[in-house]
Amino acid sequence: GFGSKSLLPSTHEPSGDDFQTEAELIDRLDRMGERKEESRDTRPNAFNNETHNIQYEADSEFRSPIVKKLVTGFRRQIGGQLTFAGVTTMGLIVALFLPIVAELIRRAGSEISQLPKDIASLATKRMATIAHPRVREYFGISEDGVEKNEDEEVIQRPGFVYEHPYVSSSYYTSTKSIKTLISTEEIQVRRNIIQQQQREEDQSPQREIKTRLAIVRPFCEFDAEALPTTFTCWNALPPCKAAQDDLGDEYDDYEPYMTEYQMGDDGEFRPVRNKTIDRSNEMYHAFFDSVGSNAMKSATADVFLFYSQTFSENDVAIKAVDTIIDQFFEPGGWSQCFENIYAIEANIPQELDLYIPSAQEELYNWVNGPNRQFEAAFRIIQSGEWGEYDGFYLMEGDSVPIKAHWLDVVLSEIDVNRPFAILGAQYDGDKWDNFYEKIPISLLHHTNGNAIYNTSHPLLERLVGQLEVEAPCPYNSIPYDYRMSQMWVEGTLGIVPKLAPKIMLNEEGENITLSNNTDMFNKWAEIWEEEDPFKYTPVIHNYAATNLIPRHLGPEYIIHGAKLYSPWDPTKTEVTLVVSEWFFDRSLHLIQHLDDKDHPFSEVVVMVPPAAAAHDDYDLMTEVPVRTQHRGAPDFMDLCEADIKTDWFMITNSYHHVARHVDLMFTPGTFKPVIPFTPATYAFCFKYPYCKETINLAQRFNPGHDKVVQDMDMLYNTEMRDAFCKEWKEENGEEGELMYKSQQRRLMFRKKIIGPPGPTGTSYYAWLVREGKDGMYKLTDRSLYGARPPFVKIFAKEEKLDGMSEDELAKRIGMTLLDNSTDCNCMEFETETDCEDSGIGCIWRPLFESCHPPELIDGSAPICPTTEAPTSAPTVSMDGIFDETDSPTSSPVEPEPEKDPWYVNLFK
Repeated sequence: GFGSKSLLPSTHEPSGDDFQTEAELIDRLDRMGERKEESRDTRPNAFNNETHNIQYEADSEFRSPIVKKLVTGFRRQIGGQLTFAGVTTMGLIVALFLPIVAELIRRAGSEISQLPKDIASLATKRMATIAHPRVREYFGISEDGVEKNEDEEVIQRPGFVYEHPYVSSSYYTSTKSIKTLISTEEIQVRRNIIQQQQREEDQSPQREIKTRLAIVRPFCEFDAEALPTTFTCWNALPPCKAAQDDLGDEYDDYEPYMTEYQMGDDGEFRPVRNKTIDRSNEMYHAFFDSVGSNAMKSATADVFLFYSQTFSENDVAIKAVDTIIDQFFEPGGWSQCFENIYAIEANIPQELDLYIPSAQEELYNWVNGPNRQFEAAFRIIQSGEWGEYDGFYLMEGDSVPIKAHWLDVVLSEIDVNRPFAILGAQYDGDKWDNFYEKIPISLLHHTNGNAIYNTSHPLLERLVGQLEVEAPCPYNSIPYDYRMSQMWVEGTLGIVPKLAPKIMLNEEGENITLSNNTDMFNKWAEIWEEEDPFKYTPVIHNYAATNLIPRHLGPEYIIHGAKLYSPWDPTKTEVTLVVSEWFFDRSLHLIQHLDDKDHPFSEVVVMVPPAAAAHDDYDLMTEVPVRTQHRGAPDFMDLCEADIKTDWFMITNSYHHVARHVDLMFTPGTFKPVIPFTPATYAFCFKYPYCKETINLAQRFNPGHDKVVQDMDMLYNTEMRDAFCKEWKEENGEEGELMYKSQQRRLMFRKKIIGPPGPTGTSYYAWLVREGKDGMYKLTDRSLYGARPPFVKIFAKEEKLDGMSEDELAKRIGMTLLDNSTDCNCMEFETETDCEDSGIGCIWRPLFESCHPPELIDGSAPICPTTEAPTSAPTVSMDGIFDETDSPTSSPVEPEPEKDPWYVNLFK
């Protein structure tokens, strides 16, 4: 194992009681039952149209456990109890399949528990020896012992598919690609047999193997077809530098290098050149380039294509594996880094192979498929059936290598970090930062499932065993990787996880009482806590469905769960920034700091009231051209009234400034802007009156519209904006005076409708959808992939004050707080020094150059109050919405009727 005592079960050793010859087996079976002919049935015989009256009457010895297993295995393979004109299943086995049983019993390595599967699989091979031709015809077996499919095509399968370990996977007996099976036999099976014989005879040169790793690539019914495409980058970025043992010593002293890479038109990262780096450079160690070419000399790795269900029931899965194995056996390529490739299966029934994230609050087995598949992977690799491995790397299809020789580095990390139970990565993205303080500590510190698992570590054995025990209970509603973290946190910190209320109800609607496992988990922690069984490696980065551009990539070699896009290209896109201003010249703060930011703006247009004076010294504040435009319409019409010279523009207001990095994203190749949206659901939108009204107005253009696009997230196309605004004004009036003209009855019951008074980014996109022009954008779900705000609100208090009338303002706080004060918000700190010196515990995130709140023990009060999302105009004042405080406002004393989930604050 990876530094731990092995827990692998011992292999079966034949004893003196095992059957050694076919004659002994026949004699034993003859003693088990007697054949009696009685005139009980006169049905026509299915084999020769004659009448056979055969019955087997079993005595007590005949019902022994071994024979029951033989019968059960055969029935499973051919579809249950069969009767051929009085010949029962048992009669058929005893009379026709004794050669199968005899051969299997002679195989010393087979355990009794595996016999039924072997019998069933070898039936097609051995039935050719049966005397009667009608038996072969019934089962589709030719006289030569080859299988026929429904189209009567003869399929001659190599003999290895009926032998261990291949017989345990239905892929090998189900695939129609004989070419793939022949290549497997000639290149892999025979080589392994020869190597085994040489080892037994001590003729082969021996090498010390420190690590035997299985690379397990899990997939399910829905991503089977796309599986071969996930291996494309393995050829562009080869897993290892040296895959063979005889490359010579000249590679051992190679100069370390760093692979430069860029995104191609197809969205794949491809190496463009190698750059030699200085060994003395401190970044040298950070990029793990000290891994030499000898990594594979002391390690071996095999690839496992792991299907969640059963291959024989899915032709798409079979063809996908055919493609990958054929590629593996082609000369050259990534296959040189691996010794073997196997196709295995978890045999999860289709109706139980579930992954339904939308039902995670209601359905206890919404994640049953991945949970059961992980347990199966652990047990299959641990069993040693396919070979002796120290552990396995669970590498899902969205785990993408971005640098060459990633397998060498992974193997090196295993060697450096042993002993461990799990070696992987925590969440490395930034989409959680807006609600970081509300995330349970077990989720923040959980090791993502795409990790390296030590199958011989006793703690991992207990964790997986507990997962298996919890399969039928509400804890099955937690993904396996998160659940193992919960167990460890409960044992170390005593924090018992809380489950969704609906999942804790039984069929009668009563609460389910779960067993208390804290003491057991605490004992595990006492034994292994000092060992630090959960270790983390920067070689693997887990982004959990985070949108990225190349700037966000760091020292990692493999990224998981990232959506990779192209950054803004100034040669293709010029962007204008529109800033809505009211008074106090607050926009000067944005303009004065513009040159310090990484942004795409080639011009700035400041929209000011008609009576405001225009500045003529903008050129002293920034190198970006700035011009002032006096409004000829209300401020909420700035979206339509701004005079734009470029093809694209964005809009913000003077209560914000430009973020440190404005990470505009575009699709590779087609270069479509990537725009975040929020689903128009109750949790994210409809429970908030402003958002609900935003959708109502958008549905005037596109009935059924269900996406909310924030005004400051949209990259507007100027030509499309002009066409949209023309129609908007025709429908609602030049200044929106007709928006609610037809809804007088609604206004009778409400003094004021809470909603946008003018055009919005949501209505703009709804209009594009109706016109069939939404294809110019790619929308990405903010609730799944997050979004980085291009503008940061820094004058939140001032925004609230500016929305008040003079009487309200004097009544509330007087005129003494109009300085540039800010809310308690870690995201406002844009340098590492400012973040760490914030005094409120903010933490700097180097990879994204951003600041986020500290983690808190579950249930602790946040250090900062949550602020609302950006708006296009000053917030309308409401009684009680703001009081003067010197410290963060405390939570309301009265409990709210319904507590928001921790993830919705971003979308308020």
